[in-house]
Amino acid sequence: MAPSGPAVVKTAAIGAAAYILGLAASPYVVPVDFFSSKWQPAPQLQGLQKDASDVVPAPPTPSSPPTRLPKVKTGEDNLQQKNEEIYKGMVDFGAGGDPFRGVRIVVHRNGEPDACARQAASGKGESAGLSSVSRALLQSAGAKSTKASKPLDEYTKYDFDALLTHSLAVGEDGEALLEGQGGGCGPTWEDDTAHYLDGAPHLKGVSYSSMVKFCDMGLGKTPIQLDHGKMMPVPDVLSMPCHFHTREGVRVTSVEQLANLARRAKVAQGECTADDETTCSEDPAGDGQKELHLYAVQAARVFIFAPRYVGEIFELPHVSVPGALPVSLEVISLSPRVFDIHNFFNRAESAAIVDKALAETSETHRIKRSSTGASGYNVNSQRTSENGFDTHGKEAQAVKRRCMHVLGFDEYEESLTDGLQVLRYNKTTAYVPHLDWIDDHAKLQEHDFDSAHMGSNRFATILLYMTDLEEGDGGETVFAHGWPANQAEEDRVQFHDAKMALRESGEVEGLLAHDSWEENMVVKCRHRLAVRPHSSRAVLFYSQNPDGTPDSQSLHGGCPVIKGEKWAANLWVWNAPRGGFPGSPKNKHVVEKNKAAGKSPETDAQKKASFSNTQTDERYRNAKLYFQETFWGDLGFGDPALNVNTYEGHQWNVKAGDETLHTFVIDKRPMQQYTV
Repeated sequence: MAPSGPAVVKTAAIGAAAYILGLAASPYVVPVDFFSSKWQPAPQLQGLQKDASDVVPAPPTPSSPPTRLPKVKTGEDNLQQKNEEIYKGMVDFGAGGDPFRGVRIVVHRNGEPDACARQAASGKGESAGLSSVSRALLQSAGAKSTKASKPLDEYTKYDFDALLTHSLAVGEDGEALLEGQGGGCGPTWEDDTAHYLDGAPHLKGVSYSSMVKFCDMGLGKTPIQLDHGKMMPVPDVLSMPCHFHTREGVRVTSVEQLANLARRAKVAQGECTADDETTCSEDPAGDGQKELHLYAVQAARVFIFAPRYVGEIFELPHVSVPGALPVSLEVISLSPRVFDIHNFFNRAESAAIVDKALAETSETHRIKRSSTGASGYNVNSQRTSENGFDTHGKEAQAVKRRCMHVLGFDEYEESLTDGLQVLRYNKTTAYVPHLDWIDDHAKLQEHDFDSAHMGSNRFATILLYMTDLEEGDGGETVFAHGWPANQAEEDRVQFHDAKMALRESGEVEGLLAHDSWEENMVVKCRHRLAVRPHSSRAVLFYSQNPDGTPDSQSLHGGCPVIKGEKWAANLWVWNAPRGGFPGSPKNKHVVEKNKAAGKSPETDAQKKASFSNTQTDERYRNAKLYFQETFWGDLGFGDPALNVNTYEGHQWNVKAGDETLHTFVIDKRPMQQYTV
C-alpha cells in the first residue's frame, strides 16, 4: 500500500529537520550517523571478554538511515585519474584488455531464477578504451559523495557493495548500468509505512530506481548484523547497498573478482572449466555478448539459492571437503526449496560425530529424549527421538564451517549457528511435522524471533544422515506440503487412499496403532515428498523466504523407523545472531518487564569461568588456554589464573604445543572453576 499524502509530508518534515541539524553540525551534510559505532568484536570471539569489566557495548540502534561519508582529502584532485590507472592494473587490462568488453551484466533478486534487469545497451566510453561496465564503476568511485575519498585498491568489500549498487541502480546523472536503473528489481514485499528515503531532502534532484529500496528494506525490516558498523552507504542516495553473489552463492567482494567472473562468462557453453564460479552462457540477445549473472541480496539479509527446475545442478568448487571431492547441489524440490548436497561429508566424519555423541556425559549435551520450543527443555509426546549436541568438537566445527560456506557466507560467525544436533531414532520413534523457524508471534520471549523485521531466526537447515535405510524401513524426512519430484498432478495419491494402502500392506500392523499420530506420519511419508536416509547423505532446505518471512512450505517431520535404527544430525543456521550472543535482537518490552520483576535475562546466558594450573602435572608446565582453536592466554606453571566471560556450550581447550591435554565445556552454572 502506498503511503498517504500526510504520511509523506510528515516524513519529509522530520527528514528536513534532521538534515538542517546535520548541516549545522557538519561540512559534509550528514544526518545522524549510526555507522560510527566502535563495536566490532572479532567474529570468532563473540561473547567473550578477558575480564568481567570488559563489557561489549550494545550494537547500534537502527534509528536512522546510514549516512556516514568519507572525509574529503585535500590535495587529491587527480584521484579520479589515478583511480583509472589503479583500476586497469587491478582488473589486468594487460591480459586481453578490458575484461568487461563483450559481457552483459544480468541481475536477479535474491532467490529468484528469473532476471529482474539487464545491462542497458550503451556504447559510451568504448572509444576511450573502457567498456560500459568499467566506465560506470569508475564514475561511481568518483561520485560526489565519495569523490577523493580513497583509491580503489584500498576498497573493502563494504566499499565494493556500495560501488556496485550505485553503478547498477543510480549511476552518474541517472545513467546507471541497468535498464531503467534496475527498476524491475524493486521490492517484492508490501509495506504500509513510508520508507525513510521518501521525501528525504538530500535526494532532491537525485535519480535512482526502486532497486535501491530492494537493497535497503527500510529501518524496520533490516536486522542489525555484527558487521553493521562497517557497511558503507550508496553514494548520492546514502542508503544501504545490496551485496552480490554468483548463482552458486559465492559473494563478490572486489572489482578484481568481478573482472575474473566476467572473463569466465566469456567461455563458450560446453567449454566451462571445473573451477567456474558462475554459469557460462550463450548469447541470448544475439549481439555477440555473453551474460554475467549476479544475485542481489538485500542489506543484512542472507543469500538463498534460486533453483529453476527439479534436477538442476549447482556446482560448488569453492567448497572444500576431505578427499577434495567435487561438491554440488541437486534440486529435489522447488517448493519447499530442498537440495541434495553431494560429497558434503564422508563416513569417517559421520562415525566420529556419532562416537562423540555417545561418549558425551554432560547433562546439556548428552544423548537424551528430544525436546522442543524456544524457552528451555520441553518434552513433546509427538517427538520421540533422542538427541544431543556437539558444539565444538573437531568434526562438528569442520562441518559447521563447511555449511556456512555452502550457504554463501564468506566469513564464519559462531553466533549464526546452533550446535550440531545429533539425533537417534530407534524403532517406531519419529517427530511430527513442524517448522524449524521458531514462532513467537505474541513476542513473549526476550529474544526477537521476527525475522521478517529486525529479529533473527533459523533460516536454513542442513540434515546429515549417518545410517543406511532401505525402502520400507522408514526414517525418511517428509515435507508435508511437498509432492514427490516429477510426479504429475493426476498421479498424486491423497491421504485417505494412502492410509488404506498402508493398512492393506500389513507393514505396520501390530507395530503402530490405527489412527495414531505415528501411523499418520507413515502415511504422509508414503505419499508426500520424502527424503530417504543413507550414510553420508546431506540435504539442505530453507525455513525463510528471501525477505525473512517464514516459509510455511518447509513444514517437515521425521518418519517413524520401521526397521533398524537411524542416526542423523542437523545444523540450524540463523539469519542474524541468535539468542545468548552479543548483538542478538531483543524484544525490549519483555526485557524491561523481566528486569522489573527481578528475573534473570533469558538470552543473556553469560557465564564466568576461571582456569588455573595446580602445578602438579608436568605435562601442563607450558600449557596454554584456547577458545576452540583460538589462543587465549598462558596457563603454565606460575601463570596467574585466567578469568573469562563465556557461554554455555563454549569449549575451552588446554594445550601443550599442538596436543590438546584437556577440554572443558561450559555448563549452566553462573560461576565455574576449572583446574589442570
